[in-house]
Amino acid sequence: MRLSQHSDQGVGLNMIFYHYTCIEHIEEIFSDGFLKASEANISPVEAHIKPDVVWLFKKPWVGQAPKMLSGSDSFSAVDKTRICITVDVPMEEVQRADKFWKRFDTPDWWIKALEKCGGKTNSKDWHVITRNIPSTEWIEVRDRYSNQKINVSLKRKQRLARGDDANDIE
Repeated sequence: MRLSQHSDQGVGLNMIFYHYTCIEHIEEIFSDGFLKASEANISPVEAHIKPDVVWLFKKPWVGQAPKMLSGSDSFSAVDKTRICITVDVPMEEVQRADKFWKRFDTPDWWIKALEKCGGKTNSKDWHVITRNIPSTEWIEVRDRYSNQKINVSLKRKQRLARGDDANDIE
């Protein structure tokens, strides 16, 4: 954790989290300039019950990724752990997934079914934030296969934050 100036809220505590995605999504993410909130898995029968979320993890993945992100089950056709985006976000905006789901009365059997796809992790290891995460809050983007850093320069982050067209991946 670190103390950080939040532009609209004063000073608060920030924390590093990790978001994972597939290589197939990185150009769109860079073009958009933010990590887009998506399905929160609140309901086993109805998709995209609001709010949508960005999924985060407190620790970086080491070794084998869970089925839900690795493409080795029916949830996913691609490896959603290949690209790791390290983010620095206000701690008060992040919730553990199990607590988030409880607020929406997500059935326990559904949470257990999701946890079965979580490998050595469970819903207490998963975190959510209920907003997009702009590139100005990204610390690093890295390809886990090659261990290569994908550069997102400060200048580019500022252009993206302003909404300028910035389709050039550096």
